[in-house]
Amino acid sequence: MRGFSLIETLVAVVILVSAIVGPLTLAQRSIHSAVYARDQVTASFLSEEVIEYIRSVRDGNKHDDKNWLNGLSDCVGDLCMVDVTLDRNDAFDKCDNKKLPPYDSFCELLAFNESEGWYGYKPKNDIAWADTRFAREVQITTIPRNNNTSDNEAKIEVTVRWKTGNLPERSVTVRDYIYDW
Repeated sequence: MRGFSLIETLVAVVILVSAIVGPLTLAQRSIHSAVYARDQVTASFLSEEVIEYIRSVRDGNKHDDKNWLNGLSDCVGDLCMVDVTLDRNDAFDKCDNKKLPPYDSFCELLAFNESEGWYGYKPKNDIAWADTRFAREVQITTIPRNNNTSDNEAKIEVTVRWKTGNLPERSVTVRDYIYDW
């Protein structure tokens, strides 16, 4: 009766390891891609949410016969945070003038209220809100028309930054324009 030689055993082990490592590597990359895609979709929705909120404030100003940029002044020309869970009088706040860890952002991290399903900024001593990995910066820039000082158009730029694990920081930027109609 003849047994396996050492070389045959090593070849069998190499083939077995190759057959196991390949699919495991593929599974790990698939999970990484799914997490990145989930975060990118969340960041896109967080960006669009602010643009829709600013449009709503602009429309409310028109309805109330106020200046179309009323209440948005903290964001005009400066980075600001917008908390859509608050009343529009309290929703806008300027960001800090120094970068805050862990991202290359001047604005605080968003928090998530799981019971309500809301993203916003964590109220003090409220355990219902859990910190997230997302930081959101909003800036509104007025655009004068034909060297005229009356601003009838404004650009909204929203950047959401996040970092997942050891991966590099990622960001999504959404730009839109609103008009004084």
